[in-house]
Amino acid sequence: MIVDIVRDGAVDVLLRVYERGAHIDAALNKTLRRKPISERGRRFLSQLAYGTVRHTRLCDHVLSGLLRQPLHDLPAPIQIILRMGVFQALFCNQVTFPAMVHTSVDLAKKRGHAGTAKLVNAVLKRIPQRLDDVQLPDETRNPSGALGIRYSVPTWLVENWIQEYGLDTARAICEASNQEAPLTLRVNRLKSDIDTLREGLARAGCTADKTSAVPEELTVVDGNPFKTKLFQSGHFAIQDAASMLPAHLMEPKPGDRILDVCAAPGGKSTHMAELSGGEARITACDIGFGRLAQIRENVERLGTPGVQVVAADGLRPPFRGGFSGVLLDAPCTGFGTLRRHPELKWRARKEDAARMAEKQRDLLRYAAQLCDNGGRIVYSVCTFTQEETTEIARVAESLHNLDPEDGPEWLNQWRISKGLYRTLPGPGNLDGFFLMRLRKAS
Repeated sequence: MIVDIVRDGAVDVLLRVYERGAHIDAALNKTLRRKPISERGRRFLSQLAYGTVRHTRLCDHVLSGLLRQPLHDLPAPIQIILRMGVFQALFCNQVTFPAMVHTSVDLAKKRGHAGTAKLVNAVLKRIPQRLDDVQLPDETRNPSGALGIRYSVPTWLVENWIQEYGLDTARAICEASNQEAPLTLRVNRLKSDIDTLREGLARAGCTADKTSAVPEELTVVDGNPFKTKLFQSGHFAIQDAASMLPAHLMEPKPGDRILDVCAAPGGKSTHMAELSGGEARITACDIGFGRLAQIRENVERLGTPGVQVVAADGLRPPFRGGFSGVLLDAPCTGFGTLRRHPELKWRARKEDAARMAEKQRDLLRYAAQLCDNGGRIVYSVCTFTQEETTEIARVAESLHNLDPEDGPEWLNQWRISKGLYRTLPGPGNLDGFFLMRLRKAS
């Protein structure tokens, strides 16, 4: 029996994500390397995989009203085929409803048996074909439940967002976190500038626009920048605009000696090197040996001088100090990057933020020890939980030789108090980040 190779590949990807705990980008790349799929097919496979994970809870909600048994009692491949079917019906305008049903039944025959194929056929023929036809809880009576199902976010997480930011902002965070993330470029100042890079990409068949106030940001509208010589020769890096803010908050200058504590894959280290004109000394550390190769690869491709890569644990640093600046881009819950890593929301637990905050506090204390008197520390996380952000700021205040300090004025649009900055998913099309700049007293 011949089945659609793209949808069959998507099942492989989703089995790795749901059953083996793989990251979706790694699972997708593994499948794409193994299967001879056209460029158009690769884009659709990516849409299927990311979209199904992104909308898992909504898909399960739709299916729960049509199945006689709990969805999780079915074999894992059949669960995935049903979820993919709902996702295609509600969000893939290029797929006709009959084609969705037919290809799903073929997949169920291959991945199961005649009985599961019959089940898939019966269920998918009855699912709604428009999002407006999906029955959701009443938002006025149950806002966290309604938003959680509509935007496929765990209810406890929505409740936290409503409590911390109010209903309207929580709704905006849910909506933005469930959208497809744009492909954002960071121009390499050592080799190009915004206008030159945009013109060069256009000649290569790739359209990119300026969408934020971050100086080096360009967002791809159309085309594949990875296939251009500009990428291969290091004229730009792939990085979200919010992730570019920590390097600007550090304000690296020629002659600075800066430690990047958790540096992989090297985006912030290379950015600081570029901002200093290649004249700062950047020590890029990470505990994972495999991740060190990513840093070296980016340093080599971008041609950023002054970046030294070191295997080191931020909780057991092999240094005695001597750094004029320390960047701590700390491990965190990652809730600000759900549009890029939608699998994180299905693995998150209520206690994760408190657990991560404990490690962040320890890392911050070591960062303070390694920073010279009069030097600066920049703390950043790609999340916005209170435990990992404002509560960490209070920890910094308890370290008597650290004082919050404002960064460049153009960052004030994200400033929430002296030395503290935050971006939220929603307006502005940035990932969610929290940043803090501290000055170590002499």
